[in-house]
Amino acid sequence: MHSTRLDGRVLSLSYPGSSLPEQLPVFDLGSRIINSDTHLPSEKARTLLRKLRDLNLTTGPVAVTRDSRVSIGGCLSLDGPAEAGVRYRVRLPDGAEGRLEIGIEGARMTLALVGPTSASTRALSIDVTCDQRGRACARTIGARVLPESTDTRALEHFLRRVVRALAG
Repeated sequence: MHSTRLDGRVLSLSYPGSSLPEQLPVFDLGSRIINSDTHLPSEKARTLLRKLRDLNLTTGPVAVTRDSRVSIGGCLSLDGPAEAGVRYRVRLPDGAEGRLEIGIEGARMTLALVGPTSASTRALSIDVTCDQRGRACARTIGARVLPESTDTRALEHFLRRVVRALAG
């Protein structure tokens, strides 16, 4: 077993009568979150944006709350490079047309739900990490997906989490 500290150092302990040292993780008690995930590499971030663009999801209503629904009406940025961001047409709970925008800036994902007025626009900037399985994890919104995934359902689930986070 190989365990490293959050700062990359390894703590080795040996027990009496043991010829091999046992390596134990050291946890920084001052940290709120102990996490072995790393930032999502830019290559995986670009791949995720391309997959979300190419998905071109047109779906029925996404339940945002018990009484509120948002419909996704297809990708608006099919012709542009995904690196410039992905935009989807949405129908907001009040029936107005809106736009969902997803982009990557460094290790953060930028999300915006742009409504017909500036008061109806919501935006988030969230950390996206890469777990041990290589999945993009957006813990803030409870979403994760393998960027290289060709599973439409997994990509759709990720996109629905984005919509719920902004419209909820």
